[in-house]
Amino acid sequence: MLRPLQKADVNRLLELWLHLACNSHPSLPPRFWNEGKRDIRRQLLVALRRGRWGEPAVTHWVYTLPGSDIAEGLVTITGDGQVEALFVSPSAQRRGVGSALINQAKFGKLQLQTAVLEENLGGRYFLQQHGFVEVSRHYRQAANQDELVMRCRIA
Repeated sequence: MLRPLQKADVNRLLELWLHLACNSHPSLPPRFWNEGKRDIRRQLLVALRRGRWGEPAVTHWVYTLPGSDIAEGLVTITGDGQVEALFVSPSAQRRGVGSALINQAKFGKLQLQTAVLEENLGGRYFLQQHGFVEVSRHYRQAANQDELVMRCRIA
């Protein structure tokens, strides 16, 4: 079930994000992701207070399994079609949760764009299965690897 982000979701989603980021990027130490976790927490809480995360407007969609209020996944989309976050708990993967989230992100958009680190093979494969193609890449020094920009034309 898809629904907007709620304050009660924030801690669980941050822990999920940290776990998945560390597992999807084995070359990067956990401290690399811990620094980002603080920023994401702040941005999510600000977004809940204001109803958006800067300009253009940002929406956060959470997926919960039927009969549960526990957040199992999140997609964050800017008004101009940038997918800022997309992740699903390990226990809910390969059950259509990620597809439901990406389809929600596509709703009403002409195209989506996101960035993914080169070593995140699972994320890249998932995006490719949903119509994303690599359009550029650049070296991200902090991660010591390329970051791929991927785009999906919807209409």
